[in-house]
Amino acid sequence: MKKIILGFTKIAVSVSLLWYLLSIVDFDATIGRLRDVDPRLVVIAFILLIVQVALSSLKWKLILQSDGLNVPFLFLLKSYFIGNFLGLFLPSSFGGDIYRVYALSLTNKRVAKTTSSVLFDRLTGLYALLTIALLAYVSLPGADYDLALILLYISGLVIFFLATSKQTIHKLENSGRSITRHLSTLLTSFRAYLLDIRNFWKILVIALLFQFMIVVINKLYTLALSIEIPFSMLLVIVPLVYLTEVLPISINGAGVRDSAFVFFFVSIGHTKEEGLAIGILVLAMRYVSGLLGGLVLAGTMVRRHLVRRAQ
Repeated sequence: MKKIILGFTKIAVSVSLLWYLLSIVDFDATIGRLRDVDPRLVVIAFILLIVQVALSSLKWKLILQSDGLNVPFLFLLKSYFIGNFLGLFLPSSFGGDIYRVYALSLTNKRVAKTTSSVLFDRLTGLYALLTIALLAYVSLPGADYDLALILLYISGLVIFFLATSKQTIHKLENSGRSITRHLSTLLTSFRAYLLDIRNFWKILVIALLFQFMIVVINKLYTLALSIEIPFSMLLVIVPLVYLTEVLPISINGAGVRDSAFVFFFVSIGHTKEEGLAIGILVLAMRYVSGLLGGLVLAGTMVRRHLVRRAQ
């Protein structure tokens, strides 16, 4: 019952925010920009979105390898595509992760390690996003250095490394509580990822490249919509916008992400209509690229059906 109420609450938040945005913008002007979009740049962005899925699958494979699981890349790629597709219709930006855990657990029955790998995948992506935003911000001409933000960023890293220390894991294992034992299992896998230095650095590089590509893709969107905005500014704005999707208050970030685009675009001298146009294009491209996962899922189901008939 609580999950149903939470789901309807998220739908209400998304609908309310979108309704509010539509009430404060010139919708005809927004549609006009979208109608004049440059399809060539959109196609390039679409290709980069597919490349991102491949990069994410490679990063996931490296994470699993560090914990002693050798999973074929193509299986992980397929799981990522399907997860992205299912995530389009689930009340959370993390909905696809649930499928990835489920799919991989069917092959090795090691749910704890599978869950840990998906969580670590998300964490590295989150910190890569924060790193790009922070570096871009302090690099802006005339930017004030906010020492509190830098200290908060460093503190997060310190806390993470302390949490994955032998001493912390040992204390959790011997606490006698079920929840802390599960947490110790999770942190043990995290520690294995960190100790595999060769793979760990590859994971970090891929995470940074993935998040940098998000900014590049959004730059292509602005060019496609004839919106002039410096790439250096997008390096700050785009990570902050995408971080709003972490908030579990809407359906797949709808409404919240669009409001963030409008807010940041207006704050740097652009129009609400331009911000909303970018938000709509991001959402549309997410569904278009996600539909590839639907095709992969359909192909998988057909193949299974044929195999069963053959038996």
